[in-house]
Amino acid sequence: MNSLARQLVLRAWRLLVPKRARNSLRLWLGLEIPDMAPRLIEDFFASRIVVLAPHMDDEIIGPGGTILRHLRAKAPVTFVFMTDGMAGEPNAAKTLSQQRKSESRKAAEMLGVSDLIFLDGPDGALDDSPEMVAVLSEVLRERRPSIIYAPALTDHHPDHWATNRILRQALDRLPDEVSRDLLVRGYEVWTPLPANRLADITSVADLKRHAIEAFESQLRHVDYVWTIMGLNQYRSMVHLAGKGYAEAFFETTSAEYGRYFERISLRAPFGAEDPQTPWD
Repeated sequence: MNSLARQLVLRAWRLLVPKRARNSLRLWLGLEIPDMAPRLIEDFFASRIVVLAPHMDDEIIGPGGTILRHLRAKAPVTFVFMTDGMAGEPNAAKTLSQQRKSESRKAAEMLGVSDLIFLDGPDGALDDSPEMVAVLSEVLRERRPSIIYAPALTDHHPDHWATNRILRQALDRLPDEVSRDLLVRGYEVWTPLPANRLADITSVADLKRHAIEAFESQLRHVDYVWTIMGLNQYRSMVHLAGKGYAEAFFETTSAEYGRYFERISLRAPFGAEDPQTPWD
């Protein structure tokens, strides 16, 4: 889509946004349903969980506490890492990718996850290449998850948006018996989301904190322990009266995910002019 066409689409889109819209997701998508408080996730059992992490640490920072709840309910979990992590710090040494993989293995061991898959896409330049789409499609076909955790569609980080582009195409390749009852839960890392689901992680918050501490290479640049645990405390306002920790998600069915993706795709690409994440 050229620049003029994009401007015309965005101008028309703004005219159609309901004036009653309050949160950012309604503003972006023009949803037809009223805003509602997020519902608490009660059941953590699942036939299989797949977590898509653009970088080694996103799998803990975003849904780490909820994954612990799934594991304690005996749900099998797979972590899929989309990039090689080489843009995780300025002037990175050639060994950074291996260091970050080691950190994720250490964190996964703390949680009790042993199924880790590293796709080694280019960090900072992840794209929906046919190869990446094909390999993720195969992973999902083999694991047959009932829930996929992925960066929220509203996350501004370019690699997080690219992960959604890859996932969108991979879902289209799945047989109906795999995708029909599949849920996609978008988690928050760089961009807080308007949530429709919350998970109480109070009982596992200390273990999530320790797992984040495993990412020493990244904590040199951003204090994720302070910021993310603070976000999880804030999320406890709803349902927990601010006396605990919670993780927030935007949950959709596989079909709904595709429709939301198409609407958000009308916007300019995320991260193109966004200086907030110089590395990840």
